[in-house]
Amino acid sequence: MEPLERPRTVREFQKMFQHIYHKTNKQHYTDSDLIRVLMEEISLVMESARKDRRKELLRQLARTFSWFNAVASRFDCDLQEILWYKYPAVCPYCLLEKDCICGTEHPKIPNKEEALRRLRRDRRGHEPEILHDHQLLHAKLYGWQNDRILLIQTAAHLAEEAGEMSKEFRHKNIDQAKHELADIASWIFALATRLEINLEDAVWAIFPYECEICKEESCRCEVVP
Repeated sequence: MEPLERPRTVREFQKMFQHIYHKTNKQHYTDSDLIRVLMEEISLVMESARKDRRKELLRQLARTFSWFNAVASRFDCDLQEILWYKYPAVCPYCLLEKDCICGTEHPKIPNKEEALRRLRRDRRGHEPEILHDHQLLHAKLYGWQNDRILLIQTAAHLAEEAGEMSKEFRHKNIDQAKHELADIASWIFALATRLEINLEDAVWAIFPYECEICKEESCRCEVVP
């Protein structure tokens, strides 16, 4: 059997979670079920943040990332692709490459969509692929803003984006829902950075190419708690 190496890229992590949970998720969870479970996991992130239980929050963030990948894979979303499409090394709203100002100002950028299309084209082939590099990019874009707000506010932003994603899927606006998945990832990165952790390490510590519950390479749980 080919050895299962530790994933590094966004696509490798998505592939790992598919390897572990695809069979279980297909057997036991409808599309709506997966979204509901992701919302439940994010609510536990909110609880841990509200109570300032940071060790608990670290583990819960990794679990949330797992279910986030499950939702993305169910809807055939390539997370690497949607992350770079939404965030081509700039904030998609103010187009700054560092220290986004959207939280304190509301800049009006003329021809913004045209500028974003040009950036995606011109920077093709230079996008980050390593999961930690995506985290670093989002820290560069939003670190100043996120340092201004409380931990619970960061978690609240994550919940807000998850609600928007759920709404778009419910209305079958799949393309828009994919944009919301990218925003969910951004706030997961924000929480990891706020906790001063490498999301890669946190996820691998709990999911070393095996289910966190049954410890099997391919999950055999009837229903994952």
